[in-house]
Order: sequence, then structure tokens, then C-alpha cells
Amino acid sequence: MKTRRFFFFLLAILIGAGAGLAFGWTMMPPAAPKDAPLASLRADFKTDLALMVAEDFQTEPDSMQALTRLDKLDNGDPITLLGNSIQYAQAIAYPEEDLALMRELLNGIDAEVYLQWNANRVP
Repeated sequence: MKTRRFFFFLLAILIGAGAGLAFGWTMMPPAAPKDAPLASLRADFKTDLALMVAEDFQTEPDSMQALTRLDKLDNGDPITLLGNSIQYAQAIAYPEEDLALMRELLNGIDAEVYLQWNANRVP
């Protein structure tokens, strides 16, 4: 009698799980958000992306392109974003090589280039 109850109990769980999965996959499949702005990313992801821009800047030192890429992350001031990213990276103990890359990018952006970029910027 106990074996029979246990069998039906497991059978009910398997049927319920199967029905729930089938319903979820067919009737309510998950969907990624559409047109989610990069500005809505958390600080850790923005810091990672700023690091990627800094790594790219090391191989191809183009300040205008770096500013444009940083501006895509946050439509505010890319210099402020980079400074905040460096502070966040220091707070969570990024490797010193990564911090040096981000500082190099910050130092590599000339004031004249920034003003020129800002004047040509399309809001």
C-alpha cells in the first residue's frame, strides 16, 4: 500500500512538473526586453564595458571613438562615467593592470579632443 502511494505521489509530481514546463515553453516563453538602453546597466557591467573600451583604446588610440563608445553606455558625460568606473573598479579590487588601462584612457583623452567631440556630439 505504501509503495503504491509513493508511486502515485511521484507520478503526480512528474506530471505537474511536465505540464508546468510544457505550459511555460509553449504559452509563455521568456522574452528578452526590447530596446533596453545601455544606461540601465548596473555599475559593475558599465565598469566592465568601460574596461573593454580602455582595452580597445590601448590597441587603437582613437580618443573620439573611445568617447563615442563611452557615451553609448550613459548619455551623460563620458569622462564622469570613466571616473566613476575607475572608482568602482578600485572599490571592488579590480586587478591593477585593468585599473591602469582605464587610467591610461582617462589620461589619453585630451581636453581639445573632448571639446571637439562634445561640439560634434549628436544628442
